[in-house]
Amino acid sequence: MRLLFFCLSLLFVTTVVTAQKSAWLITPGKSIGQINLEAPAQSLSVLGKPDGGDAAMMKAWRIWYSRRKDNSIDSSHMLAVFTAMRTQDTQFVKQIRVNSPKFRTSKGVGPGSTIAAIRKAYPGVEKAQAYESANKARKIVVYEDKKLGIAFETANSRSRKPVCSMVVVFDPGESAAGVLDFHTGFDLMNPVVP
Repeated sequence: MRLLFFCLSLLFVTTVVTAQKSAWLITPGKSIGQINLEAPAQSLSVLGKPDGGDAAMMKAWRIWYSRRKDNSIDSSHMLAVFTAMRTQDTQFVKQIRVNSPKFRTSKGVGPGSTIAAIRKAYPGVEKAQAYESANKARKIVVYEDKKLGIAFETANSRSRKPVCSMVVVFDPGESAAGVLDFHTGFDLMNPVVP
């Protein structure tokens, strides 16, 4: 009986630990946490009401910010989900973006990782796009692996060792730039040669 109780306890603990890890897992071309690409937009209801977003022409961005202990919004960490119509009455998840350093791929990289570490983990990552504000004070550089369906962005990196500020998951074979560009806090950005 003790052995049975021990085995059941071990199974329960293993299940809980696995669930906790998957809640923060970035899977290229598939998911971020519990949000899956190609899932119907209704599946996003588990996140509660979005804190912001934009919608037009059967496409929408939904944005959730983290919360402080007093339940006020902490806009420094966000999850953004892009959905688009595929059937007449249902939108589906097409892109997921996150900037919280709690989220990591199975190879241990995510927001806060250096681009050098990301390239080591994902050798197929290439510089794909860059955006710059009109006064050149703000810049975003996008590194992506289209084959896997993952991109890593750096923001305001003038350093020789750029650090990832945002991870984007999208359908393999497509591009992180394949949907309407949306960069929270980077309005009026202009594409530039990477």
